[in-house]
Amino acid sequence: MLERGVIYLAVNHHSYLEAALISAVALRAQDGQIPIIIISNLPDLNYLPLERYAITPRCLEPLIMADSMGLSRWLKTQINAYSPYDETLFLDADMLPLGNLSSLWPYLDQGDIAMATDRMAEIGLCDHVAPEEVQFTLDRLSPHTTHFNSGVLLWRRTATTEALFAQWHQEWQRFRRHDQLALARAIDRTQTAVVQLPHHYNLSPRDAEPRIKRGEPIHLLHCWGGKVLSGRFKKLAQRFCPEAVSAVADVFAHALEPERLTR
Repeated sequence: MLERGVIYLAVNHHSYLEAALISAVALRAQDGQIPIIIISNLPDLNYLPLERYAITPRCLEPLIMADSMGLSRWLKTQINAYSPYDETLFLDADMLPLGNLSSLWPYLDQGDIAMATDRMAEIGLCDHVAPEEVQFTLDRLSPHTTHFNSGVLLWRRTATTEALFAQWHQEWQRFRRHDQLALARAIDRTQTAVVQLPHHYNLSPRDAEPRIKRGEPIHLLHCWGGKVLSGRFKKLAQRFCPEAVSAVADVFAHALEPERLTR
């Protein structure tokens, strides 16, 4: 039987672990069967009673934990190595599942990997990355090259996707900052065909608001832009997924040794 599952990363800060748990619990409410793994270097994960939500914790090895600079992207660019599944959905910790995600998996019938484009849909529009990396990328790719958002990654384990992840990690190590221009370069270097997901599978709150008012479905709300550390993510989660926020608060409150949880 084909095995599918969802993976989250939550490293270096309690707020990201809390966000990933809120997202995972909200997802569990939408899908009671899909396997979910949360990967973290935070010891908190060991003390949380996640079995009631069938969420599998995976604590990182000490050698990996020692590399704190850029750890989340170091892991993300090789997240395929941490997936036990034939087909994997990776979600950033700042994602809020607002609808059932079962409709995502059929996109893999069209290709081995699927992503939605970024709000800045071409790499020439990318203005949040260090200028030297932008220039390095534009020296190699057309400014009209599609700029994918890596907050939602859906892929099937194949030789093609294994090669793409290997190249992505290699490209990321050139600058060790943001990962999406490295991804664009890796896609080009490996000539990987990417299935383009509709935006409602990776939409910012700003772009989602008018769609919500029109009653259009939003499957994944991507609360990027520092909203986790600022507390804005939790406020949005309280608005859209209040049961998940309450459930995660209960998980932390009933941890075996709550005084050991970091802040």
